[in-house]
Amino acid sequence: MTKIELVVPDRLSKIDPELRERLLAGAIREVASVQLKEKEEELEEAWKNILKFKETYQKDFEDFEKQLPKDANHKLHEDFVEWSFWNDVYKKSQHLVEDLRFVLGRTNEGNSR
Repeated sequence: MTKIELVVPDRLSKIDPELRERLLAGAIREVASVQLKEKEEELEEAWKNILKFKETYQKDFEDFEKQLPKDANHKLHEDFVEWSFWNDVYKKSQHLVEDLRFVLGRTNEGNSR
């Protein structure tokens, strides 16, 4: 385990150590639960946008990127940038969801995409 130091109000630092630890652990779980819901929603939104591009171009992003001509039109470039953005959002959200599930002891839940 890694030790993390927190700056807390003096009054909190004077609470019984066992109670303080339970309070902080509970607060972390509560925030993690809220964040997990938000990140799962981001993940779903990113996936829907990725699917939109996959369906439009009938290929995955890597193939689209490889086959994008140097003289591609404005629309193709816009789609490339947006698709790249959603891929990044998806990957980042996926890692955060995994981390938050770990914090909450939900490591067996998963996304099979």
